[in-house]
Amino acid sequence: MSVKESISSILFGSENLSPTQEKARKAFMYLCSGGLTTVVNFVSFAVFDKLVKTQFNINIFGWDMDLMVMLNQLIAWTLAVLTAYITNRIFVFRSKGNVIRELLSFAAARIASFLIIELGILYLQLAISDKVFGCPQDTVLGYIGSFAFTCLYLNKLLNSVIIVFANYFMSKIMVFRKDDCVDLSKEKDGPDKTEQEALAVSGNGDEEHAG
Repeated sequence: MSVKESISSILFGSENLSPTQEKARKAFMYLCSGGLTTVVNFVSFAVFDKLVKTQFNINIFGWDMDLMVMLNQLIAWTLAVLTAYITNRIFVFRSKGNVIRELLSFAAARIASFLIIELGILYLQLAISDKVFGCPQDTVLGYIGSFAFTCLYLNKLLNSVIIVFANYFMSKIMVFRKDDCVDLSKEKDGPDKTEQEALAVSGNGDEEHAG
């Protein structure tokens, strides 16, 4: 197998892969997709945070919550969802289903995870970081060149890891239908057990007629 064919089999699958190899390929591609999605999410979040200096604070239970963080999250989420859907459809699930239906289902699943994890859990992380560990979101933890890595970014990264795993299970259950997904490993294995039993019964019947 040439290098080009090897790369193609990793990206899109191949009849030469065993079921075990196909599962490993799918897991690897999902991690790559999740990694790319995380980069898009984090970079767009950081760019907005650096370019937009406006703050709009409201006080909830004695804690000042910056609503600009919510707007930033919304923009980063939108870009990440588009990236995740495209890479999941093409490389992970290899779906042939209706794009509009899948994209709407994908967005709905992501809205649920966005509200629960990317907003709810992130704000909970920030509150715990501030009240329990004494590390407000603007606390500088270190520098990467001239880039100040703050407690906000640390919590954002931790939140992104949680979202990668949660989104995989929601995509598998809610978005990409099994019948729409190409599985070359199953095609290579030939007829399934039910088909084999049907063929066996048919074969016995033919023998009886022949006798």
